[in-house]
Amino acid sequence: MFFLKQPVSIQEKIYDALIVGSGAAGYNCALHLFDKGTQNVAVITENRLNGISRNTGSDKQTYYKMSCAGNVSDSPLQTAQTLFEGLSMDGDIALCEAAHSIEEFFHLVSIGVDFPRTKYGEFAGYKTDNDPLQRASSIGPYTSKKMTECLEAEVFKRKIQVIDKTRAVKILIENGRAFGLICFENSSEFKVYFSKNIVFACGGPAGIYKDTVYPVSHFGASGVLAREGVVLANIAEWQHGICSTKFRWNLSGSYQQVIPRYISVDENGKERDFLNGYFPNMTSLAEAVFLKGYQWPFDPQKIPHFGSSLIDLAVFIERRLKKRKVFLDFTENPKGNEKIGFFDLSKIGKTAFDYLNASDAVEKTPIERLLKINPQAFDLYKSHKIDLSKERIEIDVLPQHNNGGAEVNIWWETSIKNLFAVGECAGTHGAGRPGGAALNAGQVGGLRAASYISKTLKKEDAFFENSAALKKAAQINLADFEKDFDNIVFDGKSAACAEILKTLQENNSAYCSFFRDIEGVKKNLLEIKKLSKEKIPFSGGNLTEVFKMKEIFIMTKLLNETILYYAEKGGKSRGSYILGSLFDIEKIKLGVEIDGEFSDKIILSKYKAQEDAVEIASRNVRALPQEDYWFEKVWKEFLQGYIN
Repeated sequence: MFFLKQPVSIQEKIYDALIVGSGAAGYNCALHLFDKGTQNVAVITENRLNGISRNTGSDKQTYYKMSCAGNVSDSPLQTAQTLFEGLSMDGDIALCEAAHSIEEFFHLVSIGVDFPRTKYGEFAGYKTDNDPLQRASSIGPYTSKKMTECLEAEVFKRKIQVIDKTRAVKILIENGRAFGLICFENSSEFKVYFSKNIVFACGGPAGIYKDTVYPVSHFGASGVLAREGVVLANIAEWQHGICSTKFRWNLSGSYQQVIPRYISVDENGKERDFLNGYFPNMTSLAEAVFLKGYQWPFDPQKIPHFGSSLIDLAVFIERRLKKRKVFLDFTENPKGNEKIGFFDLSKIGKTAFDYLNASDAVEKTPIERLLKINPQAFDLYKSHKIDLSKERIEIDVLPQHNNGGAEVNIWWETSIKNLFAVGECAGTHGAGRPGGAALNAGQVGGLRAASYISKTLKKEDAFFENSAALKKAAQINLADFEKDFDNIVFDGKSAACAEILKTLQENNSAYCSFFRDIEGVKKNLLEIKKLSKEKIPFSGGNLTEVFKMKEIFIMTKLLNETILYYAEKGGKSRGSYILGSLFDIEKIKLGVEIDGEFSDKIILSKYKAQEDAVEIASRNVRALPQEDYWFEKVWKEFLQGYIN
């Protein structure tokens, strides 16, 4: 038996809540739980210093909130409307994220996240992608890192337990409710933890792709949720954009607004300014590059009329079809040619020139403009031993964020009772979202889950009072978990798990990322079916690799089946991907058909472990709530309590 090769320790302590993940969302949830009186909590993390929040960013990483500066007219309902317009998003979730955005923003300010403000105290904002107002704020490239560090300091200050070097590998389930976790500690020992509530805050399933902008340190654990049959919402909706590959980082904002040179290099070392073939003149080329700054996520609607996303498509064609390397060069302006003209800063388009002029950044070269407009963006690469004033950076169009995840209600509870998902592993975003909305959503989700848990927590819970019955339920879950590994053969040979994981990741990057070829998806599903029947040799090394392979196996099946379902139901390109065939690439350059039928629907995917099958359906989005804001009525409902 699989588990008999490792010790299993069942812990006696019963927690009120266990949070899986030590990023900004997880720490924030733990902090709110503690401050609301639920102090018997702990954070479980595979590695406290890993993860997305602590290790990602951009030129100036954005936090999206309701506007609170100047004469900008805004309200929670207006902000919710913007979020809701991202399509395939529930209106009640959008209103929660909007209404709590200021509360959570100032919570971060109060613990040391020093967002810029005027001398009068107003928190100024700027426009981000899919944002009609200036709702965005930032402290620079490492906004989420600073958030995580400040939240962690508060967690440590309150002496909240953090269980490090521990990977959650299974959720304990009994009669439709979560009651604990099976964890693998220090890559050597299994431990069973009991808890009245479980909160997953483990980020997105980064390990599903080979080519990605996610930090190498982040893998994700969404497969643990999926394995238990948690209903997933919009799991195939990903956000993609132009990124550097040597050092994984988003090339958004200032990196594009300074209008660098795009170059491709073939196998013979021949260089091409390949964008010259996509734009009718240098003005439209320069303007598209500039707009890529705050239209960073690929959007198929921005291909036609020489839009900014035509650049993503051009990069894809150069890399994937023509097999050339593609670079950004900040030492030179776009070169142009006789046909489209040559670069002239005074003729780059009014929007671009006015922005650079207002930013006092009308210098001769992109690197000089970058040093004027955002020296932190330059320093960031320098800290990773990449000098943008001397070397080019290789780029690609890569997945950056999963907009799908576990389906949750307005308290961020999943389809399994007492199991919550916050941050990126919660599927709250829909097809497209404003830049920085994910950071806000993670904070709001943690607050909402903590509020619900604290209000509904029972001091006396019959389920947890019978120690023998609790341990028996845990043993049943352990035995059930063992069945998942019947095809693992301990034969003393080298492990094949890493090879299988690599195959899954490569196929997903090839067929299920920015460009989705349905024939490739079908091919991928046949490969998955074949692999699922094979015996997998394992040499007895680190079992964590086995768990990761199994999780990605499930997530790969869900992703591919969901894409196929969407396509066969008539879905088209939307969000941040193209659904089409490589044979149609010339036609795609002129624009693609955008999906409209699924804009008011959410695709639900569920893995059924016993049958090793996927169940998929769709539902209408929940509408934006139309509340009665008469104060006396709201006051009465608030005093009576609306959490039940």
